[in-house]
Amino acid sequence: MNQHYALESKVMRSVNEALRLNALKLPSLPEVAGQVQAIAADPGASIDDLAGAILRDAALTARLIRIANSPLLRGRVEVRTLPQAITRLGIYYVRDLVIALTMEHAFEPRSSAVRQMLQRIWRRSKDVAAICHVLARHRTLLPAEQAMLAGLLHLIGALPLLASADEDAQAPVDPVDLFVVIEAHHGQIGGRILRQWHFRDEIAGVPEAYREHARPGGEAADFADVVSVANLLCAPFEGHVYEIPDWGSYPAARKLGLASAADFYSSEQMQLDLQRSMNLFS
Repeated sequence: MNQHYALESKVMRSVNEALRLNALKLPSLPEVAGQVQAIAADPGASIDDLAGAILRDAALTARLIRIANSPLLRGRVEVRTLPQAITRLGIYYVRDLVIALTMEHAFEPRSSAVRQMLQRIWRRSKDVAAICHVLARHRTLLPAEQAMLAGLLHLIGALPLLASADEDAQAPVDPVDLFVVIEAHHGQIGGRILRQWHFRDEIAGVPEAYREHARPGGEAADFADVVSVANLLCAPFEGHVYEIPDWGSYPAARKLGLASAADFYSSEQMQLDLQRSMNLFS
């Protein structure tokens, strides 16, 4: 058995057994994210209560204020405090955004290969999220901030797979083989995680649906369509080129009114907004 199949067999045997026993080791929410989720679920909680929990994390606080001040949100008054940022973004969006942003540091791998893959996963998630924000704003009626959230979370199912591969720090892990395993299996696991965390179905269903290129649907794009096209468009960031013979026959691209990748990359306004979106994660 070659290394790829040995790794896949090991990781999926562990994950499938956990699924069978309803004992999948879902990543734990970081403390601040758990507190934010609990406060947002409390009808008696206030914006100041939510801000108090988030303020313990200075980096997260700064990032939320930066997002609230983004030109993409078109706020007329500069946000200077976290309560102002929460007011502009909304309690429930802040809750979801905190969960997505803090999962980048949900666990510290022992294996260098797993650590590098985790970094690669989050780099791609951020690239996809930035493109999703732009596509939703310019090519759909979907809320752009929710599209960005869908992009941030579409690879969340990779975390249990990485954790399983990291269980034996002494066993060598080939990054290419690990990525192949993640590509094949992250969707189902990601949907399970997001549903357990009580994300709405339109977001929770994205990990399973975004790669179903022939997925039936209406004329209007949904979040899975946006994430699907964003994945194709972010390929140049990783040095890859994905050839689509006919963008017109690709349902997700057709819903977004894109006849080719050039429709996106040649738009000065979309490229300006893309840079702004990417700056949110810097």
